[in-house]
Amino acid sequence: MSSPANQVTLGVIGHVDHGKTALVRALTGIETDRLREEQERGLSIVLGFSYLESSRGMVDLIDVPGHEDFIRTMISGATGIDGVVLVVAANEGVMPQTREHFDIADLLGVERGLIVLTKTDLVDADELALAEEDVRDYLKGSFLEGAPMVHTSALRGEGMVDLREALAGIPVRARPVSDGGFYLPVDRVFGMRGFGVVVTGTLRDGKLRNDQTVEILPGGEPAGIRGLQIHNRHVDAAFPGQRVAVNLRHRKQGSLSRGDVLAAPGYLQPARRIDVDLRMLRHAAEPLRNGATVRVLFGTTEEIAKVRLLGTNALEPGESGLIQLRFRRGVVAQKGERFIVRGLTPVVTLGGGSMLDVGAPRHRRFDAAVVTRLRSAAAGDTVALVRASLQEAGFESVDHEELRQKLGIAGADMEAAVRSVGAIEVADGRLMDATAHGRLVDDIRAAVERFHRQYPRRQGLAMAGIPTLLKVDIDEAALQHAVNELQSRGELRNDASILSQTGFDPLASLSADERRVAKEIEESFQTCGLMPPPVESVLRGDRVRTGVLRLLTDTGALVRLKTYDRHRHLVMHRDVLHDVQQRLAERFPYPGEFTVADVRDLLGTTRKYIVPLMEHLDASGITIRTGNIRRLRDH
Repeated sequence: MSSPANQVTLGVIGHVDHGKTALVRALTGIETDRLREEQERGLSIVLGFSYLESSRGMVDLIDVPGHEDFIRTMISGATGIDGVVLVVAANEGVMPQTREHFDIADLLGVERGLIVLTKTDLVDADELALAEEDVRDYLKGSFLEGAPMVHTSALRGEGMVDLREALAGIPVRARPVSDGGFYLPVDRVFGMRGFGVVVTGTLRDGKLRNDQTVEILPGGEPAGIRGLQIHNRHVDAAFPGQRVAVNLRHRKQGSLSRGDVLAAPGYLQPARRIDVDLRMLRHAAEPLRNGATVRVLFGTTEEIAKVRLLGTNALEPGESGLIQLRFRRGVVAQKGERFIVRGLTPVVTLGGGSMLDVGAPRHRRFDAAVVTRLRSAAAGDTVALVRASLQEAGFESVDHEELRQKLGIAGADMEAAVRSVGAIEVADGRLMDATAHGRLVDDIRAAVERFHRQYPRRQGLAMAGIPTLLKVDIDEAALQHAVNELQSRGELRNDASILSQTGFDPLASLSADERRVAKEIEESFQTCGLMPPPVESVLRGDRVRTGVLRLLTDTGALVRLKTYDRHRHLVMHRDVLHDVQQRLAERFPYPGEFTVADVRDLLGTTRKYIVPLMEHLDASGITIRTGNIRRLRDH
């Protein structure tokens, strides 16, 4: 069995009745027309699979149907291949399905292959030369320009030696094995007596091993692997690019179908929206417009989607652009997956490209940040992609590892890109664009300043209200980091998540009479200590005294106790509470335990005041209560 390093998968493409199946049969001895209907009609209607052991290793051949009605089957066979064998009958030359098959291969990013002129026994030397010239002219400027061309006659068995040599010379596409998981689109499902259900497909990513657990998507049902086969031989593992048959445990044939996906549990998720880079065919009949409904084909999936053009009003034939595809149901794919777009009526190929963001949020059209990020993704510029992704996040930080996985970037490349763009780490593993972070710091400083001007008698601006005030989304890590920076510069004070400018004094705006009232109220609570006066007796129904008491509470000079009894309004001076904490720490240092009675005896007051006091210390996180026992929190 060949290793993944010397194994290549080729799609055999071309017009109907140009001899693809006969060519594969003469080359390999394998009949790819498996169905009686196919053999009787001489027409392939499903994918045919065969293989050839060359001097350089194993060559998988996928014989794809040429008839227009089976183009979608051709696409499922062509996605994920390493190259193509373009078959053209010497007696007919380039035909409609020749062009469409080749367009599809080009749109799917195929970059290598060879050309086979078949049925050479039906033409003379001059006609053969004209056929070769016709094909060469058609392929000028394409990835097959200058590719090897082999003349064959399957009927006479001519050219097979030359074809085998040419196949052995096709370079193998590098397929790195992902550490993250595996991905196998299912193209066939059948049952085997004594074994149960078997699915086949071309492994796209990762390493598939015997006895692994797989997830069947999009439904998400689990299954176990009973056995693996490659070319009718049992193997312990399969690698990217290899055609593999997978025998599943505890699954019935009717529970799976073509278009399903086997994947490592949690590796892929069904998505309704996918951002893509689309290239329109030059000979497309008309432009693709925003809101159009199209058929999208990738892997072994065909699904209807609505088009959302992100950076233009229409894509003209031959143009490329960024679009978002919105599917009617969840589909399963991964970043970089190639796809084809076809019209609904008429059913013709419009274009194709690659997927940039699978599971994307809904975008506004002409959003510059989104367009910049997707263009960077399409260009493969890692640094620009990371920069654009962070800029698009705005005032919200992003998780380093989640971003790396979403963008499909290797670890070392991600680290280099993060350093290059100068991202700010606002918390452990959370990144933010440096420019956005600077704007957030400036906006918070300005917001606090405006708040002081608007409410000069209030202590400051609550941190929790900043996102609403700025009318932007800000996550907690980004907000806290920006506030910490302003604190470290000495520009802001943070008192229990209330932000104020350093040196700001809300009492400075009081009149002389209000200052006298404030001093009187504060002294009364200081003097009464642990047995504060009732709030009503302090206010005396006076509006000025009510306003001053609220201000003293807002600034923290007076503290309203947090108690279970919401109808009680006990207020103590902050100096009194600070003294209580110091005395508890001296008498009952952590992890010493104490009761309400112990505190009553220590402080020399009654349960009337001790119980709400202890409830406040519990609620403030200063003490920890277990039943009737408390202890100070370990700091």
